Amino acid sequence: MYKKEFETLLNSSKFPNYFLVFGSDDYQIDEYSAEILELYGKDESTQIYYDEYDFNVAKSVLLEPNLFSSNSVLHIKRDSKIPKKELEVLVNACKKNSDCKFLFEFYEGDMKIALESTKVFGQNFVRFFAPSNPNEAVSLLAKKAQKLHLDITTSALYQIYSIHNENLYLSATELNKLSNLGKKIDEQMVKDLVFGLSPVSFDEIFNKLIELKDFKDDFFLCFESANFNEISFLNSIYLSLFRLFKIHSYVKSNGTFDIKAAIGYAPPPNIAKFLQTQALKLSLNTFKELFMFLNGVEFELKTDSNLEKKYFLLSSLIKFQEIIYINSKN
Repeated sequence: MYKKEFETLLNSSKFPNYFLVFGSDDYQIDEYSAEILELYGKDESTQIYYDEYDFNVAKSVLLEPNLFSSNSVLHIKRDSKIPKKELEVLVNACKKNSDCKFLFEFYEGDMKIALESTKVFGQNFVRFFAPSNPNEAVSLLAKKAQKLHLDITTSALYQIYSIHNENLYLSATELNKLSNLGKKIDEQMVKDLVFGLSPVSFDEIFNKLIELKDFKDDFFLCFESANFNEISFLNSIYLSLFRLFKIHSYVKSNGTFDIKAAIGYAPPPNIAKFLQTQALKLSLNTFKELFMFLNGVEFELKTDSNLEKKYFLLSSLIKFQEIIYINSKN
């Protein structure tokens, strides 16, 4: 099932006693699994994580009598396949005894393997997808803040999400820290207290690229950070440029500016206005050339093992600005 149907079930009194959670977003898998475990009885659960998995141990949790409680809860967290026959034994134990509860938290990049496991669980599974836009991500952070009893503005949540390069785990960790202050959190407090892993945010570099400003110092700082990845960085540029293209196309096609209709969500008004200004600075031909250029850069990064990636990427970004400059003069 999908997230909306799952949340309805989670808030009902009919949640099944065996369930599979998987997908492409680790944050949601982790958060919602914790909610399921609360329903099942976290304090009574037996946790078997990753390489600790042993079928005989797992089976004994559900099939052997519990001396201390009638409730037997098995929680498996795994990033590799469990044989279908073993899963069937664990699920069937729950089908035969409603006091047995089994949560399978599955972190598997190969969706074919994950989908095979759903056949054992029938309808009792949920698949999570990564947030499709910042609005969806911020709504998840707002839910996290509510759990923490943290009073924080929506703009501040957007800001934290941006500072941490749209990483939900890092953003949620930041909320845990801020909740200890016992204060209402606004944008100014975020500016004063929150710092990303990278010395500069991606948005700072992208904005300088579009505005034809000197970005080189920021780029070198970002490149030297431990979590920098060339392809991810390039993909972020592509996605940010595509967002501007959607705004540009909407305005040109409709003659009006409606940020939600253009990109599918509504950022804070000041950000919306800034995006509109950026989008309308570029012509349709400029967008075309930039997209084609970025595709070529990605191809070189992926196929040429002899590239000096730092300087190739730097020169490519300078060329990116050159395309904008030349087109602005035509």
